[in-house]
Amino acid sequence: MKRSRDIRVIRTQTALLEALENLLKTKILSGITITELCNEAKINRNTFYYHYNNIFEFLDEHKQIILNELSEIAPVGKTHSKQNLVEVFRVLKNHPYFLKVLISPNCDLDFFNEIFDVATQKSSINTTKAEAELNNKELLLCTYCNAGCNAVIISWILNGMKESPEDIADVIWESAKKGIFSILFPDEEFK
Repeated sequence: MKRSRDIRVIRTQTALLEALENLLKTKILSGITITELCNEAKINRNTFYYHYNNIFEFLDEHKQIILNELSEIAPVGKTHSKQNLVEVFRVLKNHPYFLKVLISPNCDLDFFNEIFDVATQKSSINTTKAEAELNNKELLLCTYCNAGCNAVIISWILNGMKESPEDIADVIWESAKKGIFSILFPDEEFK
């Protein structure tokens, strides 16, 4: 059931993802049957089997769609662009149901990790030095910024992606540029 503009296909895929999200609240991914999924989604099992052999194939197709979309974003260079962040968040925002399924504690994290790794590569903080040339403090600061970016992405997904990609990019960009304390406590002086 490759990516399609056919409204029936989109509805079916959305119904399957919503059903999977609901089922993952009480069961682990490997414990969900096709029958349960189709009953929850209110679709015929034959429809599912016409397109997929199993749930993992269904998830893998969606994972590949996101990875392909992320691969079209220019790689992060030695200079940073807020636009890269916006583009990453636009791709993610186009797949809210799928991402909520992937970050469920009952889902196999390998599906999410690959998407997350690529998204991180496209939005990570790099310095003008090669990683091997970074001193320990610089390496720790880059790690801190990248981990914070990852935490914002997860929180954004879990909270329903209410903010626009531009808003999320602003949060990350401004906190990286100005520092978190200066944004949260603009009137205080820190020593």
